[in-house]
Amino acid sequence: MTKRIVLDTNVYISALFWKGSPHDLFERIIDVDFLNFISPQILDEVENKLLDKFKLPILKARKMSETIVFSSEIVYPKRKFNIVKNDPSDNKIIECAIEADASFIVSGDKKHLLNIKQYKDCRVPLFSDTNYALRPLCLMPFSEYARRHF
Repeated sequence: MTKRIVLDTNVYISALFWKGSPHDLFERIIDVDFLNFISPQILDEVENKLLDKFKLPILKARKMSETIVFSSEIVYPKRKFNIVKNDPSDNKIIECAIEADASFIVSGDKKHLLNIKQYKDCRVPLFSDTNYALRPLCLMPFSEYARRHF
């Protein structure tokens, strides 16, 4: 069964600009190894980062956004949550994951999202730059992952 995942904005940005684990993961999404979900709120944040932080021309930012949209399923979260207290803007990731019935959130956000570890049936495994979501170990239930790594 294909794993249902939601990527945090930082993973999209890393995948679009640099080679490495996030880029490899995004290629696996394009190859349909994973079923990726995104919400309009996450897509807006990615586009804003591309335009404001990276100063990309609008057409180039839109082309990158289209790549994400064409490799993802868009969901429209119906409920709002206040799970990530330290950074409420990260709640959109949780909302998307819940709406998509995702098994995993992939994030490099060590300050906020990764502190949650799990919300309902969606796990947020701890990933470092060298241990993202590519190895099967990282895609097992969080309890098994934690038992092996902590």
